[in-house]
Amino acid sequence: MEFKRLTIKLEPKEETLVTFNSFKLALDELTTVLREIELEVSENKRSKLKWGVAELSLGSATIGLEDMSEEESLAQRTVTVLVEGMKELRTKKVRPQYFNDTALESIQRLARLSEDGVSQINIYSNIPDSQLYLTEQIAVNVKDILEHLDYFGSVEGLLELISGRENQPLYFRVKDIVSGNAVRCYFTENTLGDALGAFRKRVVVSGIIQSDSSGNPTKIKVQELVIVPSEEQLPQPITLRDKFKGSTYRSLFEKGVA
Repeated sequence: MEFKRLTIKLEPKEETLVTFNSFKLALDELTTVLREIELEVSENKRSKLKWGVAELSLGSATIGLEDMSEEESLAQRTVTVLVEGMKELRTKKVRPQYFNDTALESIQRLARLSEDGVSQINIYSNIPDSQLYLTEQIAVNVKDILEHLDYFGSVEGLLELISGRENQPLYFRVKDIVSGNAVRCYFTENTLGDALGAFRKRVVVSGIIQSDSSGNPTKIKVQELVIVPSEEQLPQPITLRDKFKGSTYRSLFEKGVA
């Protein structure tokens, strides 16, 4: 059996209906979680899966999504990671593997749909023992995971993605060489040219950093972007020797070199 279907079911509160806004929000947030986890687990960080509606029921607002692409192993892994990670979030205040901030924020909004006429949110797949109910405790655990400190600092790593979706903030993603985490770097239109020129290059990004409860950077408001020179571009020892041959420490100090 191919485990690549995911279903969400919203139960309305007594004598009420699930509002259209709640239903749309649930679908939007669920597809966001699927997309973000897919990007984290895939090797090339590109979205390949195409989710289609495989089931639709109006009585209890149920919608089943199934991947229509030919990426069966990726679809199965994405669904499995999502289900197992959300099970962890019911009891632990620990970030599940492959759950970035965007995925966690969407899960938090899903879990809080109970405030809008929804009595119960059930998510399940065709994976055995996959059924789970989203509770307020999940939202509380996610909140603790996402708590962060703000400080000025720098992140160094490979600039591997640039996003410029309509009506969404511009950002690029850098894989931090220290933590190994993907850090979202938000920037303005003025920095777009620099970001494009630095694509797939090693960079140092400086600005206001947000870190998670473990102290690892998760986001940064970019103030400066610098491309790290390659080894071929760095001055060689023999070049430095010839350049400063005959110089004293005092002369180098006065020039601001030492």
